[in-house]
Amino acid sequence: MKKIIIQNLPFAALIFLNIIAEVSRFKMAMMFPFVAAVLVLLVVNLIAALRFKIAHYFVYGLSAVAITGQTLSLFIPGIAEFYIRNIITGLYLGLFLAAFVPPILKFNPFTYIYSLHQYPEGVTKTDLFKRINLILNYIWASLFAVSIPLTTAHYADDRALQTLLATLIPIALQLGIGLPLTIKLPKILSRPSAGTVMQFETAKDLLESMPFGFNAKKAGDLKLIMQFNLSGDETIDGYLEIENKTCTFSYGQHPSPDTTIISDAKLWLDISNQKVSGTEAYLKKQYHVEGDVSYLLKLNELFGGSTNIPESHSTTEMVDYSYTDHPYKKFTPGQIRSILIIDGGPRNNKFSKTTLMVEKFQRGAEMAGADVTYVRLKTQNIKDCNGCYTCWTKTPGECIYQDDMTDLRKKYRAADLIVFASPLYVFSVTSIMKRFIDRLLPLIKPYMLLDPNGYIKHPDRFPEQGEQGFVVFSAAGFPDVKHNFDGLQALFRMIDSHNENLHLMGEFFLPAAELLSQPIFAERRRTVETLCHDAGRQIVEQGLVSRDFMDKIADPGISRTQFQTDANLFWETLDGKTAYLKAVPKLA
Repeated sequence: MKKIIIQNLPFAALIFLNIIAEVSRFKMAMMFPFVAAVLVLLVVNLIAALRFKIAHYFVYGLSAVAITGQTLSLFIPGIAEFYIRNIITGLYLGLFLAAFVPPILKFNPFTYIYSLHQYPEGVTKTDLFKRINLILNYIWASLFAVSIPLTTAHYADDRALQTLLATLIPIALQLGIGLPLTIKLPKILSRPSAGTVMQFETAKDLLESMPFGFNAKKAGDLKLIMQFNLSGDETIDGYLEIENKTCTFSYGQHPSPDTTIISDAKLWLDISNQKVSGTEAYLKKQYHVEGDVSYLLKLNELFGGSTNIPESHSTTEMVDYSYTDHPYKKFTPGQIRSILIIDGGPRNNKFSKTTLMVEKFQRGAEMAGADVTYVRLKTQNIKDCNGCYTCWTKTPGECIYQDDMTDLRKKYRAADLIVFASPLYVFSVTSIMKRFIDRLLPLIKPYMLLDPNGYIKHPDRFPEQGEQGFVVFSAAGFPDVKHNFDGLQALFRMIDSHNENLHLMGEFFLPAAELLSQPIFAERRRTVETLCHDAGRQIVEQGLVSRDFMDKIADPGISRTQFQTDANLFWETLDGKTAYLKAVPKLA
């Protein structure tokens, strides 16, 4: 209470003196005792402020200007009237000096002192916090400087109106500009997009500061409890709670966190301060995560420099959806009722990302009422085509080999939609998929047909069975679509252009596919699964595939640079230690 009185007394004394001046109509004879009394009061208050070490610049700034003005008024009559008529001007001069002078003398700005009680020590110790306050300090200093002439400007001939406007206009300036900037500017300057990484001295400072670096716009409708269990130099149990675009940190153990990070405190601090690669530490299992690991990716987005754990980046600079210019075929809604899936992948569904996509597509199609047959080529007996052309000459439509392709060709031609599924193998399909495609030769005739687009093609041997659509699914380890899927894409587009009744309806290319098996990219995997499921349902119900589905699957959700770094770290941690399929988490 004592400090509050000392801090606010100069303001109250000057306002009181200004009221007396207005009432006395600036007559110094009447004002003399009041000026003397206020002078004594301010001197005593200044001594008390120094005695109690009050770090409040306005006390000293206002006191210095007021004591000087009042002392001169008492002993130099020519100055008295000028001072009495400009007490409020002197008030703003004192405020200006209190804001402008301390930073020049290497003292913290006045806004820093006001802000100390609003933020944890971990925030107030950072250079970013001090820099933001210095900017705010000089904004206020500028407003105080502008207010000085505004208090002396002529607004009206009416004395009462003049006094009112000279008082209110500077106040309006502070409230209309200074106050909004004080509220909004720190949030803008401290956003993660500002690119400044805050450095922390302790893990405690880091965790307590995270809510103050929280980017509410990026949070959306996110609801998350993230538990931290840190040990070592510091033992900290605490959790972040994000809900309704707000973030709080509390000490203790939450009963049901979504994600729990278990780490050495110094390691987590070094990761945050970017002294240690968060990605490398994660891959080397130097810290552990329980629960939904994918939330780790959100930390950089939500808190910027608060940690540099594995990142997810905007990828507009790297993804080139080279297939989106293709005129994909559309069918009448409900026309596609029977679907044949040809899976040419050698892996089983525990590891194959191509199979993962296709199975979700199948479920969506079946949900829409389609009859789906799934064929894994690796289980079929299919011989190589030897190019004898017997199927065109001696036995039209019949191959010399009576293997599993005999039945598969019948199913293939009878289906309304064919799904070709093959992981990317040296920029094309797998060998067994190519063998299957080669053995489809009996389904066309040897004659030459010129279509309206100018292509020379072979006519369909069974045109009475009507038109068919087909879609392509392929996954690859590279992070880009273009310049990686080009060969595979060209193969199926040639099948499209050189078949009379078989039409391409969609291409689903999944880059950076190996990320889907990593728990940290669980959200990306869920997105891919949902998109494939919805595409299967859409193609049956609407007779088409949305380009938006294809675009989103083709976006790996990670930049080329980050992908390259993470991939190299993964192989580095794997070298000489274990087999690949034992090290990679299985797809559930």
